[in-house]
Amino acid sequence: MFSPAAVHPKVAYDYHRVVTEDGAVLQAQSTGEGPAVLLANGIGVSVPGLDVVVEHLRHRYRCVLWDYRGLGESRLPDLDADVSMPRHAADGLAVLDALGIERAAVLGWSMGVQVGLEIIRAAQSRVTAFGALFGAHGRPFQLAFPAPFAAALHALVHGSAAAPWGGTALLRLGASLPPVAWFICNGIGFVGDRADRELFHRDVQVVSRNHTRTYFRVLVELMHHDASDMLPTVACPTLVAAGTEDWVTPPEVGEAMAAAIPGARLLILPETSHFGVIEHGPDLLTPVDELLAQVPGGVAAHGAPA
Repeated sequence: MFSPAAVHPKVAYDYHRVVTEDGAVLQAQSTGEGPAVLLANGIGVSVPGLDVVVEHLRHRYRCVLWDYRGLGESRLPDLDADVSMPRHAADGLAVLDALGIERAAVLGWSMGVQVGLEIIRAAQSRVTAFGALFGAHGRPFQLAFPAPFAAALHALVHGSAAAPWGGTALLRLGASLPPVAWFICNGIGFVGDRADRELFHRDVQVVSRNHTRTYFRVLVELMHHDASDMLPTVACPTLVAAGTEDWVTPPEVGEAMAAAIPGARLLILPETSHFGVIEHGPDLLTPVDELLAQVPGGVAAHGAPA
C-alpha cells in the first residue's frame, strides 16, 4: 500500500506577488518546467495541501498555485471585498496572466473544483484539461446531507461568518494539539487512516492561521455556489475523482458530475476520504498523468512528449 508518509514532500517554490484589478494582493507559487498546470486548493489551504501532486508533476510540468484572496498570504483590498467562486476564478486567471501563461490544465481539490469550473466558464479556451479531485460542482452541503442537516450547517456557517470567535478557537486548538486534531478528524472520517499525518497537520496549521471571518465568508460563498448549469458545456478532457468514504463530497456527487460532463472519466477510489490527495500514490496520480497526456503537445506518463 502506498504511504505518503514515505514522501513527506516539502516542495521548493518560486513565489510571485500578483495585484488584481480590484486591488487584492495574491501570493502565487510556481515550480517546474513544461506545459502549465494550475492547481486550485481546498478552502483555506495553500501549500502544502497539494504538494504530493506537485512533487509528482513538477519534473515534467510547470505547476502554478495561489493562495485564495484574503487567505494564506494573499490580501483583500478591504475586508468586505468579493470572495465569490467566480472572483477566485478571475484571480487564478490573473495569476496565469502575470506569469505569462496563456493556457493551462486545471486541477482542483475540494473548493478548487468549484473554482476550476468557474475558470472554465470564464475562459474555456485557456483550459487544456480539468481534474476535479474530491469536490463538488456546487452547493456541497445540500448535495451531501439531508435537508434539515444541510440547513443547520448553513445557519452555523452564516453565524460563524458574523461572529467568528468560536471557529477561531477550534482552529487554533487543532493546530496546537496535532494528536487531538487527528483523533477527531480521523474518528469522524474526515481524513482517512492512510493519510500522511504530517501533511494533514501542516494543512491544519495553515488553515488555523487564516483570518477567520474571511475564511467563513468564503465558506458561505462556497456552500451557495452552483456550477451545475455549465457542466454540459465543458469541452476539455476531464477526470472526476471521488472517494468511497468521502462524506463531505460523496461519490454520488462525483458520479453526477462525471455523467453531466461530456466524455468525462470517473475514478472512484475505495477506502478514500475527502483528503484523497494525501492518501494515494499511483492509484490517483497515474490517472492524473493520463489526463494531462491527452493535452496536445503535453507530456505522457513516462515523461516523453505525448
